[in-house]
Amino acid sequence: MLLPTETPDHDEPCPFEPRERALEGARTLVLAFAAVAAASGCARGGDALVQPGRSAVARTGGPNASMIYVARVDGGAVIAVDLGWWGAQQPLRRALRGLGASPAAVTDVFLTHTHRDHVGAWRLVRGSRFHLAAAERGAFAGEVRHRGWIPRLAERVWPSDLPRRGEVAVRTFSRDTAFAFGADTVFAYVVPGHTAGSAAYLHRGRLFLGDAATHTPWGGYAPARRGYSDDAARAARSLRALWRRLPPDAVRHVCTAHARCAPFSAALLRDLDS
Repeated sequence: MLLPTETPDHDEPCPFEPRERALEGARTLVLAFAAVAAASGCARGGDALVQPGRSAVARTGGPNASMIYVARVDGGAVIAVDLGWWGAQQPLRRALRGLGASPAAVTDVFLTHTHRDHVGAWRLVRGSRFHLAAAERGAFAGEVRHRGWIPRLAERVWPSDLPRRGEVAVRTFSRDTAFAFGADTVFAYVVPGHTAGSAAYLHRGRLFLGDAATHTPWGGYAPARRGYSDDAARAARSLRALWRRLPPDAVRHVCTAHARCAPFSAALLRDLDS
């Protein structure tokens, strides 16, 4: 089993056995839901994001594989958007080697949100500045629980590995913000709903929506999923409001956090506004 399990202590009295069986059953249920997400979720993509020597993509493990985007910005530093899930460190190292960089070169990490499948490699780049929306700060430190019932169940049976408050440098924003790196700019947009502090990021014409948008083979693109989200209706409203705030003609591709990217078009907007 891929999830860590408790080793039963055979000296414990029998009344603990039902509890262990229940916990194991809950873990199996978490994997089942994750497998459903994988079956209905995003094929591994992101080729449109790759520019040799300038930007790369790491695809990390887990039932619903997550994407890390890394880019070398003006001045030589490296930024990352999200940090993946299972076994994220090795894919991230490979992506960084494609930029001629090491983990120590990553100065800034931009998190779309703090569900477990987007923060996996935080220890590898713990010297970076971590940027996230202010409403997400408590969840990143494990002090606040997300409201979606599937993430809550996952946390109950398999707690996330998260940095404690003060363990990494965190910079928060409470409104749309621009981060300048010489001639490079990362635009951050607050899009609450999937989580309290979900954010989207625009860099070099690529709009990273995190899980504020999703994709299924049979349904195409759509707003955030219920069950995984704090408030799916609010997430849909946030997406509709986002389009009006983007710089004119600045977006070429739109990507979910699970490596599904598409050209920015009227048809895509219709899907995401549904």
